[in-house]
Amino acid sequence: IMYYTVKPGDTVLGIASKFGLQPESLMWSNSLIEQNPDRLSIGDQLRILPVDGVLHVVDRGDTLSSIAEDYDTDMQAIVDYAANGIASIDDALSIGKEIVVPGGSKPFVATYVGASSAYSVSRPPGAAAGSGNFSWPTAGYISQGYWGGHPAVDIAGWLGAPVTAADGGYVVLAGGGWNSGYGNYVIVDHGNGFTTLYAHLNSIFVSPGETVSKGQQVGTMGNTGNSTGPHLHFEIRYSDVPYNPSSYLK
Repeated sequence: IMYYTVKPGDTVLGIASKFGLQPESLMWSNSLIEQNPDRLSIGDQLRILPVDGVLHVVDRGDTLSSIAEDYDTDMQAIVDYAANGIASIDDALSIGKEIVVPGGSKPFVATYVGASSAYSVSRPPGAAAGSGNFSWPTAGYISQGYWGGHPAVDIAGWLGAPVTAADGGYVVLAGGGWNSGYGNYVIVDHGNGFTTLYAHLNSIFVSPGETVSKGQQVGTMGNTGNSTGPHLHFEIRYSDVPYNPSSYLK
């Protein structure tokens, strides 16, 4: 196991690629980002596994059988990984021992901010429904795409770049704070089942209950919350389920 210090502009996907790993393996071996890759911050020390899988710390009552079952793999794979120092499946395990579980996996529970049940504003009178066609919300390049642990696209650019509504609708949430790493963020309800989320904003130009048109500026690109450089974390959801924005943006 080696260690890596997070640098400006790093993403979980990018770091994992540097070491030939799946991004989930990086998350599963670092508790800080285990359920949310957006908690990555400059200066973080990340453990890097030599193979894809899970890093497990032996707890009281653990056996090779229970560990293999927990991570959906087989005991022999754990024994065969020489660095674990386990001679056979009958070996006793010391509490606190770190074990690499090659090919193991964990259930993923995505961190979710802004479910519709959290909205405290009603649709303003006369607010038109969105078209269902989404425009790019800012200028820049995709620094991290959509994948299983990251239900969004990250668009990197410059601090203060305009961020605009990808479609018409009304603002249901706009605020600051850490919010699971999102920093300053805005959520727009498009009145047709779709919502969009704009996170890590430097400034916010809209308020809950305000109607916005497609292309209207809602804020500026920032570096708030857990972030390794100026970028926009952008999500498209339908009935609270996230979808790949790249499939919708035009």
